[in-house]
Amino acid sequence: MISVKLTGQFISLAPEGSENGLFQTESRGADLGGLLASLGVDETGVKYNVLVNNLRKAKDYILQDGDSVIVMPLLAGG
Repeated sequence: MISVKLTGQFISLAPEGSENGLFQTESRGADLGGLLASLGVDETGVKYNVLVNNLRKAKDYILQDGDSVIVMPLLAGG
């Protein structure tokens, strides 16, 4: 199982029944880009960071059982 945490505006993309954007998925063996596409993250037009096990990974990273994915919008301030 892969643990996914969506934050900020992305919480609305979480599957029904998730708690505050946190859910589990069986995306093991899929790449990170495929997971993001299945959630519709890129379609929002919001820039974001993705961490897998607290490290940045490329979209071609193959998800492994036990991975933890966090998707968070970029923050700006001044």
